[in-house]
Amino acid sequence: MRVAVLAGLVLLSPPRVLGEAHAVPDILVTKPVHAIGMLYNALSTCRGSLPERKRWEIAETIEREARRYGYDPLFVQAMIEIESTCKPTAKSHKGAMGLIQVKPATARAVAKDAGFPWDGAHTLFDPDVNLRVGLHYLNQLEERFGDAHTAIGAYNLGPTRAARMGAARARNTRYVKNILNRYEDLLARQPASVGDPT
Repeated sequence: MRVAVLAGLVLLSPPRVLGEAHAVPDILVTKPVHAIGMLYNALSTCRGSLPERKRWEIAETIEREARRYGYDPLFVQAMIEIESTCKPTAKSHKGAMGLIQVKPATARAVAKDAGFPWDGAHTLFDPDVNLRVGLHYLNQLEERFGDAHTAIGAYNLGPTRAARMGAARARNTRYVKNILNRYEDLLARQPASVGDPT
């Protein structure tokens, strides 16, 4: 239900295939190559200076954590591009850290609530920790607000401010629009799925 609120924007996408030119490293033997390959390509475009192996590892983490929480991996990629321009060690002027920009106090509270191990703020530079905590938090916000758009707005504004704004204003913030526009751009770059006659 929570995913359907976005009118199909964050629904899990059907399987897609990679172009033949892409080599698949050993790390992907048991993973859905189509999703991870597309994420790798998006990461390469967003931050080509990341070492190749790191891009594959981050792509795998995005795919795994997105699926864990029921999000389309490309939606998570869009959040990462807007939040940190794909820089695992990004730190905002407000103290948010990592790929999906989580504040240490928020991360500590989410980790405690979810039973995740918490070893301090520096762990937010680890993509595995950052994405798991960040997506768990986004999921909590969706449950709290009952609206995916408002949850996305609250992720950026904070839940108190988003609640004061109301759903209509929170969902029309520049941040929400930027995330969804980037997500639509990423979807538009998808190759046709296998068996798709178009």
